Formats: sequence, structure tokens, C-alpha cells
Amino acid sequence: MAFAGVPAVAVAQSYDEKPSAMPVAMLPSDESGSRSASQMLVDERAGGWVAIHHTPDSGVHTDLCIAGSESEILMFRADADSLQVRSADDHWTLATGQKGDMTVTVGAYTHVFHMQANDATTLAANIAPGELTTLLNAMAGTHMALVKFGDRTTLSVNLVGSIPVLDRFRGCAETQHFADLGQGAGQKASPF
Repeated sequence: MAFAGVPAVAVAQSYDEKPSAMPVAMLPSDESGSRSASQMLVDERAGGWVAIHHTPDSGVHTDLCIAGSESEILMFRADADSLQVRSADDHWTLATGQKGDMTVTVGAYTHVFHMQANDATTLAANIAPGELTTLLNAMAGTHMALVKFGDRTTLSVNLVGSIPVLDRFRGCAETQHFADLGQGAGQKASPF
């Protein structure tokens, strides 16, 4: 199944090059950019990857954990209600509710996600904790992922730098009791 409106040579370019910029699809829908108690905070940044969390009350609580490639081709989101895999590109023109398949291949791991457009530029699919753990583990063992949209567009995602970012995402999801995503590849350190 192909996505209408997704160019055959799609290059995700939603990431603003300023050091403090946040990829657009990583922002929660209520984030207006104004200074308030609601904030997006960067937890880890490495290579072309970033982990962030959202706090609605100046850091007292965390209601959202996000990690992904800064290109926004491959992202993960966890909150109290769901775990999601996401992909976005500000050049897409998706119809709300548009559906299609996104295949992620990382080494021997391959999974087809049945995506749905959240808005004109963002696709999302719910994912079970065990399946997300398997995907994150596969990503820790290689340097490249392939993301294919329908039968038309295949994009490469560089995984260099993703291990500490995805480990931070796992920790955020577990600490907030959103999901247990297992121990990450970089979480071998202990103060004891």
C-alpha cells in the first residue's frame, strides 16, 4: 500500500538546524512555544538522535517520553496511554486518517507497521512493549535502519549515536511507569 502525497525521494527536513530546536513531530499537540509551566526538556543528544520528555508542571511530573532521529524518519513516543512508532516530514501532505504500511528493517529484524496520519506531516502506529523492546534491541546491534513507505519510498536512518538516546528513552518510559522496555545496550554502568 503506497502513501499518496509521499514523494518517491522523500527527505525528512522538519528539523530546524538551531542547537535548541526540537523536531516538530516530537512536540506534544498542546505545546505552543510560549513560556509556561509546560516544557519540553532534552534528556540526551548523540549523533543525529535526541531523547526528550515533556513536563506539564515545571518538572514535577513527566507525561511524555520521546526519542528519535532528528530527521524525524524514525521516532518513538511513550505516555500513560500508549507506545507509538512515528515518522514525519514537513514536505508530506497527508490526509487526516490516511493509512499505509511502513516497514522497518534493522539487521535481521523486519516489521510492518500499519501507520495512520495524525496530521498532514506525521504518521503514527501503536506498538506493544515487547515489540518495541525487540526493535530497540535490534537497533543497538547495527549502524543503519531502512524505513520503507508502502512500495515506493525507502529511506535510510543512521543509527550512530542512537544507543544512549534510546537507553534514556527506555529509562524515561520505565521510571514513569509507561512501559518496561528492557535494559538498553548502554545501561551497563553501576555506581556499585
